[in-house]
Amino acid sequence: MNKVHVNLSDWQKKVWKDDKRYTIVNCGRRSGKTTVVAWKLLWMATQKEGQNLWYIAPTYKQAKQILWEMLIEMVPKEAIHKRNETELKIVLKNKSKIEVKGADNVDSLRGVRIDFAVFDECAFIDKWEMVWKVMRPTLVDSKASVMFISTPNGFNHFRELSYNATKEGTPIFDESSHSYHHYTSYENPYLDKAELDIMKKEMNEDAFEQEIMGEFRKMSGLIYKEFNRERHMVEIPFDRFDSNWTYTRSLDFGFGHKSSLGYYAISPEQTEIYRYDGLYVSGFNERQLADVVKTKDKGKYMLYPVADSAQPMAISELQSHGANFNPVKKGRDSVKNGIVRVADLLKVRNDTGKPTLMFNKYHTYVADEFERYRWIENKNDKSLIREIPYKAMDDAMDEIRYFAMSWKKKDPVARYYNRNDWGIR
Repeated sequence: MNKVHVNLSDWQKKVWKDDKRYTIVNCGRRSGKTTVVAWKLLWMATQKEGQNLWYIAPTYKQAKQILWEMLIEMVPKEAIHKRNETELKIVLKNKSKIEVKGADNVDSLRGVRIDFAVFDECAFIDKWEMVWKVMRPTLVDSKASVMFISTPNGFNHFRELSYNATKEGTPIFDESSHSYHHYTSYENPYLDKAELDIMKKEMNEDAFEQEIMGEFRKMSGLIYKEFNRERHMVEIPFDRFDSNWTYTRSLDFGFGHKSSLGYYAISPEQTEIYRYDGLYVSGFNERQLADVVKTKDKGKYMLYPVADSAQPMAISELQSHGANFNPVKKGRDSVKNGIVRVADLLKVRNDTGKPTLMFNKYHTYVADEFERYRWIENKNDKSLIREIPYKAMDDAMDEIRYFAMSWKKKDPVARYYNRNDWGIR
């Protein structure tokens, strides 16, 4: 195989040269962490025959999306003996193997001796204690090196790895066997620093410090620190709503608690979004909800209305009664990601001097939920798992989050002519 010249940033070179057995790398988003991981795997595969090298992401799907396609482009065709698209495995002509795996299938991590492993987005791996317990024996024969690389995700196992201590203070690794690196998104020379500065203004402080600066932030306490009752609860400007505005709705089902239905009006410039109408009631079945929806829909076309995807039967029942909703696409860590989106919409804009998202001042239940919506620590018998929102009297918070997760900022003209892009049938 011909030699390949690899251009690495300053921080990537430091990680590349690190010869510690356990390397913990804490990076901001888009800092270039997956690129250095991919080149490291390929380089190690070519240095010695018969190497077994693993790349492990939180899920199989993520592993395929994050690294597999990158590897296919990077590995020279003349070096490949065979490639398995199903098992996400490349075997080189020197008999070295690079395998791409998901930590969600713990059994796939058992039994095989490996020579080098990378845990990418380590902070987002569920059931970390079990994953590491299964993985550790595979390192014994070869005394394999491991890289743990991620953006922080609150105070969880990745923070413990970074500080080389459990919550009881016991070191995880021998001091001489591990190293720790911390780099921000600003240290990627290919990113536009001005764009990152703009993001700092758009994002809430905790989210920016964690996602971009790689700082560990404990999110306990009030979730939406941006919310202010006087600023966000407003008189709705119904007289401005016309055919140039976009309308949609969002629904959180109430089984044994409140159903929250929200109606949203989006300005042509998309700088103002008003939750202008809604329903907040207990004990309604799907037929009753559908009747309310059909009444409130009159005179307006609802683009891509969404409801909780965890209730497909309820969505189908609503549709049978003439009230159409799409299941909201949640994805991994959807609650935290949705919270970040809502928080961004709550921030005061520089161009208008107002938040993007505002609420009908007569819907006091919305303000009440915002002001009591808090993080709590979710624990098992052994350790702290993660911080989650307190699940009580949060129906409007869920419904508002569904809207924020599904609303797609479109060209103010084109969106009226491409309804398929909004999932409209």
